Amino acid sequence: MVRPANMGFVDADRVLHDRIVASTDRIIKMMPAAAKAAAISSIDVPSLVFHLALGIPAVETDNPEAAERITNAIAFKRRMIDAAGGALTAEKVRALLGHKTIQAVYKAVKDRRLLMVEDNGTKLFPVFQFDGNAIIPGISKVLSAAPHTTGWAILQFLVGGDEGLDGLSPITLLKGSDAEVERVVRFAHTLED
Repeated sequence: MVRPANMGFVDADRVLHDRIVASTDRIIKMMPAAAKAAAISSIDVPSLVFHLALGIPAVETDNPEAAERITNAIAFKRRMIDAAGGALTAEKVRALLGHKTIQAVYKAVKDRRLLMVEDNGTKLFPVFQFDGNAIIPGISKVLSAAPHTTGWAILQFLVGGDEGLDGLSPITLLKGSDAEVERVVRFAHTLED
């Protein structure tokens, strides 16, 4: 038993248990798929806790409403990344594409040939844009169609689609025929309206 100042005896084990149980659903919803997979494959409790902690975004604010907005925004970004098939780091993209340096990966981003989003300082590359060890050709066309649109806005369009696409996924269309790619590109132009 622990006795905090100005309080009676507290069963610390019970308090921690209750807080962990109450937080479990929120933690799981915020975690990206890769963090969930790492946590599932944990071989012991310290490893599990470590992987859970890596998957929880940091929210630093004393304002509960602001914390809720930030947490919701982070969860939304994680859902978009999951819908895009996950994400790779710059180093993994470098190896996948056979580039000699990470700078070559960032040059592809700057040249609007590769979609990158930034999440709390981490540069992420949505997996859907790769076919084997190449970038799907349609991604550069979409990025060129919306040169001033952020990576997150483009990803949201590609994951969520547009009513004019008749419920078809832009990600799926980008892997289709030239006509399907051009259809997505036409809608991508509207991102800057």
